[in-house]
Amino acid sequence: MSYGLPTTSATASSNSTTTLASQPSQYCASGSDAAAATGRRFTFNPEAPTFIPGRRLHQGVQERSNRLSTISDRQATEYQGVTPRTFYPGAKNSSSGAIEEEVSDAFAILDNKNFIEAEKAFRIILHKNQGILSSFDKQNITIGLARSLKEQTFEKQIEACSILEELRLDGTFTSLGASTTYHLDLTLSLCEEALGRHFDAEARLLRLREKRRNANEEVLCKPSRYYAADITNARLWQSMGKHRLAEALLMNIQAELINELQSKPYIPATSKLRKYLDTVNVALGRIWQLMDKHHQSEELLMKTSRKHPDDPEEILCKPSGQRGIDLALVRIWEMMDKNELAEKLLLNISNKNPNDNEETLCKSCGDRDLDLTLARLWQMTGRHKRAEKLLLSMSGKHPYANEEILCKPCGNCKTDLALVRYWELTGNYKLAEKLLLNICGKHPGASEEILCAPCWRHVIDLTLVRHWQIRGKYKRAEKLLLNMIGKHSSDIEEILCEPSGHYDIDLTRARLWQLMGKPEQTERLLLNISAKSLNDSEESLCRPCGHHDIDLALVCSWEIIGRNKWAERLLRCCRDLYQTNECEYMLLTMSSGQPGFMEMISHYPQSANTLLATSIHYFKLACEQIIKDGPKAGNDNLNKSLEILESLLEKYPPNAAAYSQKAHCLRMQGRSEQEWIEWFGRAESLDPSRVYKGKTHFWRSNESTALQKVLASMVNQEADRA
Repeated sequence: MSYGLPTTSATASSNSTTTLASQPSQYCASGSDAAAATGRRFTFNPEAPTFIPGRRLHQGVQERSNRLSTISDRQATEYQGVTPRTFYPGAKNSSSGAIEEEVSDAFAILDNKNFIEAEKAFRIILHKNQGILSSFDKQNITIGLARSLKEQTFEKQIEACSILEELRLDGTFTSLGASTTYHLDLTLSLCEEALGRHFDAEARLLRLREKRRNANEEVLCKPSRYYAADITNARLWQSMGKHRLAEALLMNIQAELINELQSKPYIPATSKLRKYLDTVNVALGRIWQLMDKHHQSEELLMKTSRKHPDDPEEILCKPSGQRGIDLALVRIWEMMDKNELAEKLLLNISNKNPNDNEETLCKSCGDRDLDLTLARLWQMTGRHKRAEKLLLSMSGKHPYANEEILCKPCGNCKTDLALVRYWELTGNYKLAEKLLLNICGKHPGASEEILCAPCWRHVIDLTLVRHWQIRGKYKRAEKLLLNMIGKHSSDIEEILCEPSGHYDIDLTRARLWQLMGKPEQTERLLLNISAKSLNDSEESLCRPCGHHDIDLALVCSWEIIGRNKWAERLLRCCRDLYQTNECEYMLLTMSSGQPGFMEMISHYPQSANTLLATSIHYFKLACEQIIKDGPKAGNDNLNKSLEILESLLEKYPPNAAAYSQKAHCLRMQGRSEQEWIEWFGRAESLDPSRVYKGKTHFWRSNESTALQKVLASMVNQEADRA
């Protein structure tokens, strides 16, 4: 089965191989023709049974997993770039003690996430010690500098890749082309991922893990001797939608670690192995959340924090002392609609009490991640004012401050962007845009040229693009996007549709063009990203490219154009490959609104997806009736759509798509904005990415036409009353 890996001309000897359509040249990682390896070969616990997607673990491994709760004294679990179990050893050969101390101080600044100061510190050390640094220290300082640059602007992320590529030139390589310099390729893969170059990062990590590009899934999912590369690869696969591969790799790492801890419980490295195991458990819990395996995720996270589902609430909501595990448990409780438990645990971690007054509850606890999680929970449960107060407290602001103060950046990007998202969801678009422009150093009254000039802080620029997209300012959004990649709307189509090499920019551009009614450009860009052409065979065109969101965007594009056969075939392949909820949901809704839908859906076992697809079926019928015969004609089908949604929300855990669909139904019924916008807010809290996608499904154009009729009717009724 194809898993989206870069292709090779070689043919795997295994009967079940994992190969993929070749990726465009700008997505190809460097260093593939490197010299032979110099590091010794070592495999950690080679006898450990390997988990393969779709196959049950060996009973012995299952038993070891079941004994997980006996492993005690767990430590911190947050993933901050973990240290490998073993790696290319090599001699240290350090510089003087004074330089070592300076380097240690610089890394301490980096660990505290003060990236600008860390950058300055590393640059000073490199500059003033030119010619006297040992090769080890030069490598170490350069990697530290790259890590600090990676967390800053788009330009600095590019610089980080550049200095690491330059450092590679003086090194040695394994037989597969991975650098033997400690942590070099791992850091470079993270920089490539930050730039959206996911295929580059994936290819590099596979070489680092000593996996051939055409290996079968059993080999790909077997842990290597480099723990940090394994966990980074699993996280990358998660972000690319390759949930089965990520799950299998994490389960195999987990099995190895449990086996090692139980076979040698008193070795000196035990505490480090336990720390690794906690990190893996949190990562596995998160991937299960994405795969809708909520109960498995909750059970694992409770075992890791030494709790049991039958424990009293007081114990369940007691912090474990391991922040990463506690936050992961909060997240799964949110998804399972256990919001009271989630809130109580968050408040306990923040040293607050549910009975505290509003002022105390909405005061920042000083831990940004905790505060943001609590604000999101309040937002999701409809306590918007409380969420806003907390976000403003984090920013050092007051709800009654004037607009100038409210829209002044606080200096922390995550906090500012959380406030932007909150204001977008509550309809305060003016405040949201003004804050975004202030972050970029722009003014709302500036010329179009200035407004659409990138500030080169990648996340900020893309957030501004998406904000304008939500507001319907498509031309402005397109201009900023094209400026980010050095293109102009007057360029010929061939140039415009060339991928930039940055996945998130290209995907945002494709979705924007769909909204702008440019289906041919959208299709051409997505095919180019996928290394496909309309001249290819149907089999090649309908083979997934290996990136979940790109493949599904192409499905939507083909639906709009009318290539329904290709769309359905690609979607079925995506469902088999990725096995995500979104693929199943799209496949069901593709047939909804059609005469044979109810007959087809009756053959499926009832699930959240089948209920949601049925609700959308009636919603589509209502939209068609409203377009044809006026707003009142769709009432019966809208009521049926809402009834099915209510049943879904009663029987199943919270569902962002269901929340969003309820908002669409209420809006189509002409309900108050306050009523339906709350459900959009809940959907966005569960899945923040929904606000930027989903509008490109081909049937949404019918909804837009029907909604215009409903709004016009409401205006006429108001005029008649006046």
